[in-house]
Amino acid sequence: MAVLMLLMAGYRFAIAPGHPASNYTAFDDAAGYYVAPVAAGLATLCSALWVCRSASARFALTGTMVGLIAVLLTGGFVFFAKPEDRVMYGVSYVLRVIGGGAGGMIAQRARTRRSLPHLETVDQESR
Repeated sequence: MAVLMLLMAGYRFAIAPGHPASNYTAFDDAAGYYVAPVAAGLATLCSALWVCRSASARFALTGTMVGLIAVLLTGGFVFFAKPEDRVMYGVSYVLRVIGGGAGGMIAQRARTRRSLPHLETVDQESR
């Protein structure tokens, strides 16, 4: 939401000041349509990273569950959306699940790197 608000304010006050209100409304609608799903996926990725920092196993599953919970929490919005916006809601839901799974895999990779520092030393000595 913060990214979207900054984008809209930047357009209104820095990029195109002094235009009619209808131009700003059209830009806001287009920005929300295209930016919000990607931002939701990235926010879910960050949430999965946060949740997985205390996990000890099944990072990808934990992250995917974070994505599925995000979909469940916002799933009802699709029923109140304009019919032409429902496809983008579906894209947003898919990006949330993908973001959650990716967050879990990134957390697992980070945990593996932290727990095996001696392998990096051995690798450098063998060169």
